[in-house]
Amino acid sequence: MPLDMRATLKTDAEQAGRAIEVPEKGGTMARRRFQKGTLFQRGTRRKLWVARWWEDVIQVDGTLGRLRRSEVIGTVAEFPTRRKAMQVLSQKLRAINRGDARPQSVCTFGDFVKNDWMPVVLPTLKFATQKHYRCMLDVHLIPAFGKSPLRDLTRGDLQGFLSRKLNSGLSWETVHHFKCGLSKILGAAEEWGCVTENVALKTKLPRRQYGTARIVLTPVQVQLLADALREPVRSFTLLLVLTGLRVGELLALRWGNVDLKARLLRVVETVYDGHFDKPKTKRGMRTIPIGPETAEILAALRPATVDATSLICQKRSDAIRPMESLTQAPEACREEVRAFRCHLAPSEAQPRDDA
Repeated sequence: MPLDMRATLKTDAEQAGRAIEVPEKGGTMARRRFQKGTLFQRGTRRKLWVARWWEDVIQVDGTLGRLRRSEVIGTVAEFPTRRKAMQVLSQKLRAINRGDARPQSVCTFGDFVKNDWMPVVLPTLKFATQKHYRCMLDVHLIPAFGKSPLRDLTRGDLQGFLSRKLNSGLSWETVHHFKCGLSKILGAAEEWGCVTENVALKTKLPRRQYGTARIVLTPVQVQLLADALREPVRSFTLLLVLTGLRVGELLALRWGNVDLKARLLRVVETVYDGHFDKPKTKRGMRTIPIGPETAEILAALRPATVDATSLICQKRSDAIRPMESLTQAPEACREEVRAFRCHLAPSEAQPRDDA
């Protein structure tokens, strides 16, 4: 029976293609690189095993390149023989030799934040959250990780950073903001192919320790505080107590959203640092029924001629921070002032990371 040479040649070509990755027509032929890496000892008193190997990386301009990587894999005490150290190195190279490893970016954390994350992600956040992230990056994250390559950041690096911040006296909530910020940035880096995983998700914080219960003013204390304040601070203080509005919501309240006849308030805006925006969540857009005391205060503040778009706080001097205005209160009301400051503090604090 004659041999079909065309079928034989086709089968041989398929087998060769699987071995050396034959590309499409017009491409270049590239053989899959298999490497064992190099291993050597470093140090005198505390000897370490240092491994080196080649990795495919994404250059700053987006092109692919190769970079030689060096990493300490353990001490000689942990791996007394070269054979055991080579086993660890082989585990690290397994994904590279199988072709499963994805190239990672060589750019630093600071460059990625400045050139990629801030122009794309930051504008999608609320104004208050943007300001919070800028402060957090400038004061804490960039000084700590700005010069570190993204691909070299490990869970241990981030965990050590969070632990040091907690030990320095910062509150649990503040350090939690750092964790969320790192996760958001590294999550974008993972999504865009700059790193293979978001190591911030592997960090842990200790259980949150809650402080003492918040002081709640009694009606008598509220009246004592109101009697000790001058206008317009007195009216704004009573409105905050009677309506439960946040400071930003009250300062952004317009007369068009006040219905004195139906005794209703519509919350559709908030203001932070002079910037007006919609409430953070859908539940923040709400209608609040008001009682006769609240309606009386608003009626006294209402001018004779009203523009629906005008703010209740029309004058710049009216839109002063309530916490600063409470300095008008006499010494006899210091307990009530302290309690009311605790009520206002969450509204004047930095925004959360889930915006």
